[in-house]
Amino acid sequence: MINIEEFEKQLTDFEKQLQNYHMPRYRELPDIELYMDQVIVYVNKYLNIFSKKEENVITPSMINNYVKHGILPPPVGKKYGRTHLAYICAVFFLKQVLKMDEIKAIIQNQIEKSNEFKAYTYFCIALEQAFKNCCLLNKKEAVSHESPLDKENYALKSSTIAIANLIYAQKVIELQTPPPPPKEKKESKKD
Repeated sequence: MINIEEFEKQLTDFEKQLQNYHMPRYRELPDIELYMDQVIVYVNKYLNIFSKKEENVITPSMINNYVKHGILPPPVGKKYGRTHLAYICAVFFLKQVLKMDEIKAIIQNQIEKSNEFKAYTYFCIALEQAFKNCCLLNKKEAVSHESPLDKENYALKSSTIAIANLIYAQKVIELQTPPPPPKEKKESKKD
């Protein structure tokens, strides 16, 4: 267990990374098609600050799973383009809190409102703002308590904020997803 000074230093360093995090915009993504191993290297370059260890946060099996669930379009001739990279980055973050069917619904809803380019741009902006707000909100909550900051309570407070946001997001997805068509009832024969 680290002492409070080291904890605060490491947390402050991470907060700076979050506040300065830049999600690559659609036009910043490579304009050439990439093979799976190139996709893994490229995407992990942007996402590795979110890994707990020195390992890839995106793997080929994850990407194949996204395709299998219909969230990510299949590659064209085993190659992935800008659109694929945008989906992979967005899904990485969304799967931290949502189930695959919820991710698919939220992506479809965003694309129906505009297009893939605008939906991804909005996602990037919203994510970066959420990181900034998260750091500010958690620091404000920590400072407002009379007792000294300890990492156990700090993690609990951050977790409860995440839970509240998750529940809210799931309700919004539910409200935006059209209900399935009613099942037809079989008519019973009367004697």
